[in-house]
Amino acid sequence: MASSSQSSSLRTSGTAGTSRLLVAWQDPRTRAIAPIGVLEKTSDGFSFAYLRKVMDIPGFRPLLGFGDLERRYRSSALFPLFNQRLMDSRRPDYRRYLTVLGLSGGASPMTVLGRSGGRRAGDSIFLVPEPCVEEDGRTSAAFFVHGSRHRPGAESCISVLHEGELLDLRDDPSNPVNQRALLVTREGTELGWVPDLLLDYVHHVRDAGAMTIRVAQVNGSDVPPNLRLRVRLHGSVPCGYLPFRGEDWATTA
Repeated sequence: MASSSQSSSLRTSGTAGTSRLLVAWQDPRTRAIAPIGVLEKTSDGFSFAYLRKVMDIPGFRPLLGFGDLERRYRSSALFPLFNQRLMDSRRPDYRRYLTVLGLSGGASPMTVLGRSGGRRAGDSIFLVPEPCVEEDGRTSAAFFVHGSRHRPGAESCISVLHEGELLDLRDDPSNPVNQRALLVTREGTELGWVPDLLLDYVHHVRDAGAMTIRVAQVNGSDVPPNLRLRVRLHGSVPCGYLPFRGEDWATTA
């Protein structure tokens, strides 16, 4: 049974509001990305459960500390596998790290994990925050544009962008990894791609009409390429649609 009902559709997008993260795995051989589980902040701690579809992913092995694919794990503290993906707040560069992510000092661990992706060098796990959908269908999501270093001219174009500038989306049907890929563009210059796991959501928002995507933050060239350009999407979704919900996102426990 799915871990959450659709009645919990009202979510906030503030720094303390992230309560549900999709856990994804990238196959180190094929580079294919697959959602594998859901990490949630609960009233008494945290929970993690695998998605049912994890049973069909070739080559996938259970995560460290989560050996039972059919169990819902619960803890009063953030599980070590995810906690170790947070920068130690005692480090002298911690404030700088939050600034790069566009967060304040009061950001919750779940919000930091969602914004940063929780990636660690050499491993294949990362996290994606659930987009905000209000009860009336209005929706918003913020994300870092992916793959900028692979697009000619992207770096120079990103460096002169300003917060609030309107950007465009362009279909990328010849993309060898995902035919539904969407490019973020500015006056014809390709800046990078919408993250794969947000594609279904962004397609729904675009199809509903009246969608905007604007520059939320531009970081300097001294940060990793995957953290250079953060954008914010606003729009609406069709009645009944919720990202990362429904049968395709049901958990095993």
